[in-house]
Amino acid sequence: MIKHTLKYKDGTCLFYNPDTHTYVVNNKIVPSVTGICGNGVPKPELIKWKVYTPLSEFHKLIKGQLETNIPLDGVSLLRMKKVASEKTDEIMKDAGLIGTVVHSLIESFLKSEPIIEPTDPKVINCWKLFLNWWRESKYKVVELEKKIYSKKWNYAGTFDVIVKDDKENLVLIDFKTSNHLSFDYNLQVNAYKVAYEEETGLKIRKAMLVRLPKNESSLEIKFVPLTKDLFKSFIGAKFIWQEMKRFKNGA
Repeated sequence: MIKHTLKYKDGTCLFYNPDTHTYVVNNKIVPSVTGICGNGVPKPELIKWKVYTPLSEFHKLIKGQLETNIPLDGVSLLRMKKVASEKTDEIMKDAGLIGTVVHSLIESFLKSEPIIEPTDPKVINCWKLFLNWWRESKYKVVELEKKIYSKKWNYAGTFDVIVKDDKENLVLIDFKTSNHLSFDYNLQVNAYKVAYEEETGLKIRKAMLVRLPKNESSLEIKFVPLTKDLFKSFIGAKFIWQEMKRFKNGA
């Protein structure tokens, strides 16, 4: 468990367990921003993908066996079903690994630490897109990979970076390596913004999502509206997730 001293005057401390990815304040687990957005916000596109992907993989495996004139039997069908059913988890785990490595490279680079040059083609693509963009941006780093906690709303998280632009505005940036930018990212950024302002008293003027695709030749930048309605939506997602957990536990 790693202790993070926050900037609250009462000395509130946040503890983070990197093995379980949990945040603790006053010996109680605190809901995380990514947990809230991941579990309390509907994701119709993700659900469709999770349904389509194993079906597509199953079809591909059957078609491949038929084309080689290998007879289908019960055992081969069960094996193909197992492979197909694990396809979404396989893709998501690999995507998560790539995202972790890319974020680690960005953090080391912005801290001026030694870089282990990547060899994975997808990581290389993300990394080159980031470097080209950053060198042209002229931003100045203010906060990097900071743990934050909202005492008022009782949630915690870790944002990627806060920078100053050429007009000295604070800009919150969240890097993504996903295939597209989903709605819940807007709530995530608004949650970071509110918690940071609550803790520090500083004002975030802008926020952006920077998507570093694994297989595309250009990155995607989206400025996120910082609004009360989006933050209320985040808090709504927090309560939905909490009630879902109570229901699951029979409360």
